Amino acid sequence: PGMAPVRPMCRMNFPSALASTNRSDFRPASREDFVREIWPLAVRAGEKLGVNPRAIVAQAALETGWGRRQSRDDAGISGNNLFGIKADSRWAGERVTVTTLEYEGGLPKPQRAQFRAYPDLAAGFEDYVRFLQGNPRYSDALRAGASSDSYAENLQSAGYATDPRYAEKIRSIVASSILDPAG
Repeated sequence: PGMAPVRPMCRMNFPSALASTNRSDFRPASREDFVREIWPLAVRAGEKLGVNPRAIVAQAALETGWGRRQSRDDAGISGNNLFGIKADSRWAGERVTVTTLEYEGGLPKPQRAQFRAYPDLAAGFEDYVRFLQGNPRYSDALRAGASSDSYAENLQSAGYATDPRYAEKIRSIVASSILDPAG
């Protein structure tokens, strides 16, 4: 009482820290928690895409290290982007800038990149569906249907990721027992 509010002496720009207060912060405690949390979202996305949800969970697990290596803003809040979708000039939404590994000539090279950020996991899954359906280069992947192997191979062939072993890694996760309780 009686004290005037303190005003900053200079205007500071903290867009990601301010924006993160409106985002849920996904922090699975284990691989099992990761699968349990995202399974219903993967089923819904799989129905819209015509893709096996196990392949979708496996891709999210690969992209985020089972949720341990998510893109996070400066305040440490998850961008809820489990699929590594970059924020190019067409993306008008929130962004998170992080260091990522991109493969050039078969060798991993760290790079800074901007990734799309979403208010929650559901919004991230919805954009994943729109992203794949809206890019003709992924049409072969979407025609893979229930075949997780074909889906992974066609994502890699279409250039979804630069990792030369991307499809192989997704197939390995799909085949793992960790996804057995999921379906």
